[in-house]
Amino acid sequence: MIREYKFPLLEKVIFGAGSLTQVPKEMDRWGKERAFIVTGKSMATKTDLVRKLETLLEDRWVGTYSGCQQHVPSSNIDEAVARAREARADMIISFGGGSPVDAAKIIALQLLGDRPQEAIPQIAITTTLSAGEFTPFAGITDEKTRVKSVRSDPRMMPKIIVLDPEVTLATPMQLWTSTGMKALDHAIEALWSVRPQPLSDTLAMEAIRKLHKYLPLSMKEPNNLVAREECQLAAWFSIFGLANVGVRLSHIFGHQIGARWDVPHGITSCITIPHCMRFLAPQTLDQQVLIAQAFGVKTDGRKPEDVAAEAASTVEGFIDSFGVPRRLRDVGAKEDELPLVAHAVIEESAMWHKQQGGEESLLGLLKSMW
Repeated sequence: MIREYKFPLLEKVIFGAGSLTQVPKEMDRWGKERAFIVTGKSMATKTDLVRKLETLLEDRWVGTYSGCQQHVPSSNIDEAVARAREARADMIISFGGGSPVDAAKIIALQLLGDRPQEAIPQIAITTTLSAGEFTPFAGITDEKTRVKSVRSDPRMMPKIIVLDPEVTLATPMQLWTSTGMKALDHAIEALWSVRPQPLSDTLAMEAIRKLHKYLPLSMKEPNNLVAREECQLAAWFSIFGLANVGVRLSHIFGHQIGARWDVPHGITSCITIPHCMRFLAPQTLDQQVLIAQAFGVKTDGRKPEDVAAEAASTVEGFIDSFGVPRRLRDVGAKEDELPLVAHAVIEESAMWHKQQGGEESLLGLLKSMW
């Protein structure tokens, strides 16, 4: 069988403590003079990081949009695009978690029109482990229907990604650890993909190993930059190649749960992963054995069904160790709206593959998460 692996339009990843200082040099290298920053309110008002970046950029900085909200409401995009156009931006810099990153992608795409990616390239500087900066996809929420849709375009991909563990020190611990679960979710979804790739499998296994080792250490020792950098690398490995393997179920649930009830994506993964592992076990036994191995579970000479069951319990215990919400009822979800989410999951999953079981079985899965 002949297969192919497509690489994203990503030029460079800069990683390590102090990497933020390289951003002006990258702008100069690209010959860009007008940087527009996309970030969130907390980053802009509760830390000095945005101001530090603005200062680093000197006269290259032409404006900042700090109104990004989680799940990227469509009104945020309209406001930011108008501001960036007014500033005559020739580079977009996202600074923060997954929502500023997704917003920046859509903003850049709208500014580009029919032009190539290089006309308005992006630099993504991330403070969480969501890892959306490594994909040519972005989610946007219709504020009227509370349904999230996914935009896709190769030109959405940031050209440069900056992983600086120092800028993560101000990230609230629950946000840091829950987005670590989002990275775990990426790795698991890559492993049980309906169109797996050997490169993605290898990176996903290493991502799980790193998260298993370093995420608890980063919580125990919040100022440990080595542990934080290893977690950033794990997030990178977990999602690299997503455009090739796609997502299967847990992520799609997360998109729709998050958009409908305004639940952070990291938290949705904390809720969905173990349930999806058990639901998909009959179709993914070999892949769940790999997940178990990455967590250090002994698998030799054991029935795959038993290993898969232990894998789900091990992952569930790992998630519980971070003290994050684990039930839909604990994050403001409304039980009478579960059928709407099941329907939205079916609709979104059609982008990736034909979902097994239909709405009735997915509704039952949502009720188990309730």
